[in-house]
Amino acid sequence: MGQRVRDADGFGGSEVVRESLDEHFGETGERRHHRWLPFLGLMTAACLLVAGSLTWLFWDDLMYPLGDPRACAGSDAALPRDIVAGGVSLPSDASEVRYYTHEGQAVVSFVSSQVPEYLLRANLIPDVAPPVLDRNHGDAYGLGADDRDLPEGLCGEGLRGPAWSFWGPGSGSVLVERSPSADYELRTRPRVQVFFPWATANG
Repeated sequence: MGQRVRDADGFGGSEVVRESLDEHFGETGERRHHRWLPFLGLMTAACLLVAGSLTWLFWDDLMYPLGDPRACAGSDAALPRDIVAGGVSLPSDASEVRYYTHEGQAVVSFVSSQVPEYLLRANLIPDVAPPVLDRNHGDAYGLGADDRDLPEGLCGEGLRGPAWSFWGPGSGSVLVERSPSADYELRTRPRVQVFFPWATANG
């Protein structure tokens, strides 16, 4: 409320004028405030829409290391979409694929029903039917029945024992789950871990 000043004849003319002006400007301010509310609401909705679109667009980059859901935390290099591990590409039905890369080395884990064919392509088992494991092409790996082995840095499920170990091409190696009831047979759908210099993943 403005300062009340009475005129000379004491009727309070100036006071009435000031009160009228205060009421007028007060109402105008409230009207302006209400006019801005819809605009502010639209601006807020637009900002939320843009933020949501950017989050969706970069979801993989935000949620996964290197923007690749197969990569484990701490990986310092992304492997290509079609991974070549142990000198050959992964089986076409490979699932649960996870990898970890560090200082030029990589380890890839996957599950497949086509592991015998994969091992044959990598020249890790003899070309006989049914496929068998023998000590001329690897050896038993020191992992007890139903124990788990998960290398440092690798995520996902660990390799179950018992397992078989192969020395792969170059400086790589391969571990594969074998049958708990037959020493020289694979599980029906075994898990495989392949260790190799990651540059070989590009062929």
